[in-house]
Amino acid sequence: MTKEIRAALAALRQAESAGVVELSATGPAPASAISARESGLEPYFGTVTWTVPPSYRAFLTLHNGLRCGRTVDVNGTGVDYEFDIADEVALVELTADLVHLPGHVSRGDGRYLSTNHLVGFAGAGYEAVWCFDVTQPGGDGEYPVYYDHQDDYEGRARYAGSGEWEFPESATPDFPSFAAWFTTMAGAFAAAEPPVWIPGLGSPGLRFGERGGTAAGADG
Repeated sequence: MTKEIRAALAALRQAESAGVVELSATGPAPASAISARESGLEPYFGTVTWTVPPSYRAFLTLHNGLRCGRTVDVNGTGVDYEFDIADEVALVELTADLVHLPGHVSRGDGRYLSTNHLVGFAGAGYEAVWCFDVTQPGGDGEYPVYYDHQDDYEGRARYAGSGEWEFPESATPDFPSFAAWFTTMAGAFAAAEPPVWIPGLGSPGLRFGERGGTAAGADG
């Protein structure tokens, strides 16, 4: 697993050397930073209990945080895109500010919504966040990864009482694990020709699932 993470990092560093991406990263995460990720979340109601999953932990043994940016030509204009893996302080702030709903949010039908199942671990720019669903651990301890945007009408909320997804079609994860997500992001940003879904980063409606990437109406 660490080998997979190292290979993705090597691809990014090679792309940085070639002037394709801008990369900045901190040193390894100390044990206190890992613990702070697990214990520092304070949702507006209820509690969130989770454990840093194995492939994310493998990344943290190398870097406590990482930002990767790339300028992509979109209809003749250079547009900046990024993914930003948060350190322990930014993770807590990101989740509180852009992921977790306050209490008593509903669509007017008396059923309250919750996003306490999500923990945001990386920003995608423009109020978009990559999240773990910490209520769905796999047998290997990995959590599925979802793209969440606060302006996405068909978002990632569940009903607080039952735990059912508000929009069942939103229940399909974008990636099965941190390793799968990071490998995809690294490959996309380092590619000579970036995939067509990159311009969807930061916009509502980006979905991967079984379709391999749909962003702003463009299939990748």
